[in-house]
Amino acid sequence: MAFKGKLIGALLGSLAGPMGTILGGLIGHLYDRATEERDSMGRIGGRSRTAADSISAAQLDFLTSLIGLSIAVANADRHVRVSQVDALKAFFRQSFPYSQEDQRVIQAVIDETFLNRDRLDVDALASYYHLSSSPAGRLLLLRLLFKIADADRRGISEAEQRLILRIAERLRIDAASYQSVAAEFKGEDDRAYKILGVSPEASNDQIRSVYRKLAAQYHPDKVANLGREFVEVAEEKFKLINEAYGEIRSQRGF
Repeated sequence: MAFKGKLIGALLGSLAGPMGTILGGLIGHLYDRATEERDSMGRIGGRSRTAADSISAAQLDFLTSLIGLSIAVANADRHVRVSQVDALKAFFRQSFPYSQEDQRVIQAVIDETFLNRDRLDVDALASYYHLSSSPAGRLLLLRLLFKIADADRRGISEAEQRLILRIAERLRIDAASYQSVAAEFKGEDDRAYKILGVSPEASNDQIRSVYRKLAAQYHPDKVANLGREFVEVAEEKFKLINEAYGEIRSQRGF
């Protein structure tokens, strides 16, 4: 019998209030299924259980935090649009190759979170994820919050931006990293410089140094513990960093 999923649910309940119990109970189902499948495969292949349990826990921490915080951002101005909820559901359907059953659970989590959106404890969810994740996982979560908020045809509102900034602060993400992610979703003339987090007046050597730091910071391998689906999302950011660097190099001729 699988118990850990239920423990995850209880933990989330203690951190995120009544909403956490609903969210944790549903998301715990995914953990229990993953554990049972691994155990079954281990018995068939003559293998014992491995440390893969912690990987599934990391994935579920990420999913739980992403869904809860995404709904909170959509509700930042106290008026969640149906298009925002639909965009969130579509994002999961299109981006992640989960089974039909697991997708149904995710859709149920989104619906329950939407219905209980005014009871979400944003600070608790963000603080919990900060404690249970890696720096790369936090940056990926931040980027996806922007990405999902921007999926609505009206774009990202000021209220949503303010709440995302507040979440970033709870995740202990520094200002430069926040600005680098936010710049992706703004069509400004110096967008390439802002993605790298440098001034247009920076020297070539400074730009090279910042690029190397960002390339290491955002390398997709840093979120491999979250599963291939999240690695692919991380690769988008890595590509943007390289494109911004290439654009600046082309402009400056170095």
